[in-house]
Amino acid sequence: MANLINAVDNTANSTLNVGYQSVGKKYTFLSRKRNELYNTGKVAIPLRSCLLHNKSPENLTIITQPKWITDLFAETFDYDTGEYTAEVYQTNSFKSSNGRKIKALDKFCKHFQPLYRNKSVTLLFYTLTCANQSKTDIKGVMHTLRKRLQRKGVKMYGYIWTSEVSEELHWHYHFCLSTERLKLKGQKLPKYLKVDDVWGARCQVEFVKKNVRHYMAKYFAKHNFKILNDDKDRCIRSYGLSIPRTIK
Repeated sequence: MANLINAVDNTANSTLNVGYQSVGKKYTFLSRKRNELYNTGKVAIPLRSCLLHNKSPENLTIITQPKWITDLFAETFDYDTGEYTAEVYQTNSFKSSNGRKIKALDKFCKHFQPLYRNKSVTLLFYTLTCANQSKTDIKGVMHTLRKRLQRKGVKMYGYIWTSEVSEELHWHYHFCLSTERLKLKGQKLPKYLKVDDVWGARCQVEFVKKNVRHYMAKYFAKHNFKILNDDKDRCIRSYGLSIPRTIK
C-alpha cells in the first residue's frame, strides 16, 4: 500500500458558492499512513450459514477504525473578499468511502427527484434489519423484487442501497426503489412489494414523500464502520446504484 500514492503534488480543486460568495478550494496531497488503531478496531460477528460463500469465514469482521489516514494541504480563497486561508486537513479511508457514497446518492436524486415531482415514478424506501442473520443478501432481494414487479406488469427503473453498521454493531441495509407510478392511494401496501419473506428478518417499507434525499442522506453520511469478509482485509461493498439512461 506504500505505493498507493507516489505523487508528491496530487491536487484537487473545486469552486463552491457559499451564500452570495464564490469560494475556491484546493487540496494538495501531503502524506498517507496506516492507522495504528486499525487492528484494535476489529470486532467479529456471527454469520448465518446460508450466507457463507467463496470460502468466507464463519464470522464477519466489523472494522470500527479507518485503515488509512491522509494529510492534505487545504487552501481556500474567497474571490469576493480576497481572503486566503491555508491549513493541514486530515481525512481517512472512512471519509473517502462516504464521499463516494454521497456522490452516488446525488446522482440517484438528480435523476429521479424531478420524475417524482412530475408524478412519473413511485419511490419506496426500505430498511432491512439483521443483515448477518438474513436468508439472502442485498443482491438476492433486488433480484426477487424485479421478478415480482415483472409478474405484476410493473416497470422497475432503478435503485440505490447502502450497507450500515450502527454504533451498537447492528448490520443492516437501507435502499430506495424506483418504479413506474403506482396508483395505490388509500390502499394498503401490496404484498408483492414486501420482502420480509425473502430477507428472513424484520423489514420496513414506506412510500417516499416529498424529497428522496431527505430519506437517504443521513444513512449515507453517518456510521462509517465497514465489514470484512475475507483474510485479505477487503471490505464488502457498502453501496450500490442502478439508474437507467432513459425512462420510457
